[in-house]
Amino acid sequence: MSHITRSSAAASAAVLALALVPAGPAAASAPPSSTTLTLSTTESAYGQSVTASAQVVSAGGEPDGDVYFAVDGRDIKANLLGNGTASVVLSGLLVGTHAVSATYVPSGGQSGSSSAPAGLVVAPARSYLQVQVAGRRTRVPTTVRLRVDGDYGTRPTGRVRVDLRRAGAGRVARVGVRLDPSGAAVARLGHLRAGGYRVEVTYVGDSQHRRTRVVERLRVPRG
Repeated sequence: MSHITRSSAAASAAVLALALVPAGPAAASAPPSSTTLTLSTTESAYGQSVTASAQVVSAGGEPDGDVYFAVDGRDIKANLLGNGTASVVLSGLLVGTHAVSATYVPSGGQSGSSSAPAGLVVAPARSYLQVQVAGRRTRVPTTVRLRVDGDYGTRPTGRVRVDLRRAGAGRVARVGVRLDPSGAAVARLGHLRAGGYRVEVTYVGDSQHRRTRVVERLRVPRG
């Protein structure tokens, strides 16, 4: 029994000796960083470009690495410049509310960081309607040639409604046409009786473009 006791005491002393041996210096933790996100605007229209910029500051000196801008979960990589900034142009965002954030991914011994998310609201783009009425004679069919363009070079789609109203008689015709890929269409009103008319052309809009309307006056002489 005494032999066992001496062995236990020796083992305890060995463990105590190991515990007293000073350890090497603790591994230094990566210096922290912070990332700030700025949008050129938080309210835009479909087709309008928005610039997202990030500013990275690191306690370990000049930040080195990349910044990933996330838009609705989709990442866009941007190189970090020497002044700790990075930017991308956001384009083609559909109408609605989008969440944008920036994440710094270091290439060295620094720690990464992410910005707070920012909201970006995209509204429908304005549309512009050009109308040309041809055939202002009783013996010549009347046609309405039209074209719809969108702000920021966008291309509206969908339908256009043409209402024809004769003075003293109310609406005498309604024609609906669909825009072709170039944004143009032709509405055929046929032969009109002599008199004064009001031509109301309405682009009804689509999911990315606003509704718009143009009114033209038309007089068809006798003969």
